Amino acid sequence: MGATELYEQVDGFVSKTVFDTIQRFRGGEVLTQSEITKGLPCVDSPTPVVLGVSSYLIFVILGLTLIKTLDLKPRTKEPAVLKLFVIFHNFVCFALSLYMCVGIVIEAISHRYSFWGNAYNSKQIKMGHLLYIFYMSKYIEFMDTVIMILKRNTRQISLLHVYHHASIAIIWWIISYHAPGGEAYFSAALNSGVHVFMYLYYLLAATVGKNEKVRRKYLWWGKYLTQIQMFQFVLNMIQAYTDLKFLESWKYPRFLFKILFYYMISLLGLFGNFYVQKYVAPGPKQAGKIKSDKAE
Repeated sequence: MGATELYEQVDGFVSKTVFDTIQRFRGGEVLTQSEITKGLPCVDSPTPVVLGVSSYLIFVILGLTLIKTLDLKPRTKEPAVLKLFVIFHNFVCFALSLYMCVGIVIEAISHRYSFWGNAYNSKQIKMGHLLYIFYMSKYIEFMDTVIMILKRNTRQISLLHVYHHASIAIIWWIISYHAPGGEAYFSAALNSGVHVFMYLYYLLAATVGKNEKVRRKYLWWGKYLTQIQMFQFVLNMIQAYTDLKFLESWKYPRFLFKILFYYMISLLGLFGNFYVQKYVAPGPKQAGKIKSDKAE
């Protein structure tokens, strides 16, 4: 059996399983594909995102197992090539997040979107493509965890971190496949805006090194970054609840609001635990210490 035939068999099984599951979740309603994203890479079938997430999880498990088995300690000094790669990755993510945030906001203004309550319009092609880019950026963000494993910083690879990276890619495949526009603009614009500051923080952390005096001067705002991340989840949860209650069903798929609402609850719980462990439980002295831990 050739590689193409094997992929086709895997694709057939994965696609049937995913679409049948979503159909049952929607009470028998079939998930239709948007004309905006039809034919674009990693959209027509759920197989690429399922394989991507599966590969990501396998890599994380194998990486953590190898580090534990060989009893490898966190790197005290990173190789120059790794440091350059970390800086490059964070700069790319920073620039891409800025591009997506500004682009989505400009499109929303040009189409006279209200804050919430916007219908999906298959004629808004540029908005759809921007949300597609946002979905594809989730693959790039898998590299966050790869970097942590290369640094041997297993403490940073929390349940929150892995769960968020794996789940968000699947959710945004559904949005890109079915309704890349309308109400989805808010989550993408908000998350991209938060990521502008998040990857700027990581870029600065990678640039200034481990000098505690310098880190306190330039990275004092790490605590507030986590608070901003949690605030975005609160806004998304309120949006989902509001739209479920008041938005006409024809404007935007209601099942996506249900996913958003419960997903935000899970992230708030995990981020809240992270915040307590890092800034509250250790005490005031430890809470004031600047770290470059990646929560997301």
